[in-house]
Amino acid sequence: MHPSQNFVIVVAAGKGLRMGSEIKKQYLYLDKIPILSRTIMAFDSCDQVHEIVLVIPKQDHEYCKKHIIDPFGFAKKIHLVEGGNKRQDSVLNGLKRVNDRINIDKETIVLIHDGVRPFVNQNIIKACIQKTIEYGACIPGVKITETVKQVCPDSSIQKTLNRQFLYTAQTPQTFKLDLILRAFDYAIKTCFSGTDDASLVEHLGEKVVIIKGSSLNIKITTQEDLILGKHMLNRIEIE
Repeated sequence: MHPSQNFVIVVAAGKGLRMGSEIKKQYLYLDKIPILSRTIMAFDSCDQVHEIVLVIPKQDHEYCKKHIIDPFGFAKKIHLVEGGNKRQDSVLNGLKRVNDRINIDKETIVLIHDGVRPFVNQNIIKACIQKTIEYGACIPGVKITETVKQVCPDSSIQKTLNRQFLYTAQTPQTFKLDLILRAFDYAIKTCFSGTDDASLVEHLGEKVVIIKGSSLNIKITTQEDLILGKHMLNRIEIE
């Protein structure tokens, strides 16, 4: 009986249009290191993650090898996989690569992470893995503290939502491989498109548990996010 392996699928196949930059957001630099390289570093340094699947546009493979991977000497094996038309397609491509690996079994765990969340910490990664061992599916999230309004099409307020049970979802969203593959298969059969990976498991009718995420685990998608990321990096280096 071989020990199960944990894989991370880093999804970075987007066009990054909201950033308004000629360079895709995942390749922009935070203090001389690309955002995507920083994200990979977080998982490369985790002893509970064994291999990394990087999902990027096919035309970016050579660029990524030259600028994102090779300069940093990552210790773990990195597989480059072609992205799809939508994020859901890209994740599925990554899952197929994991499923094609030797010695995969039903206990294999897959972490699915946004390539532009470079500040994920080891505690979140390891907690997600542990909860997935117990429950089969886990995501990090941050409890909403602001008042949340549901509005009508004309922008008038329909009602105020009870924020006691509301969270914003983060990544890495973590699953046993067998479960997330079944969820994707069912989503295809039912023409379901989810806003995140956990929603596909929910659509399948299976439970997903949530752990405490971090307000620092931001997704860098706009110029404002990039400024915040640089500020956070400076604070981390000072501390």
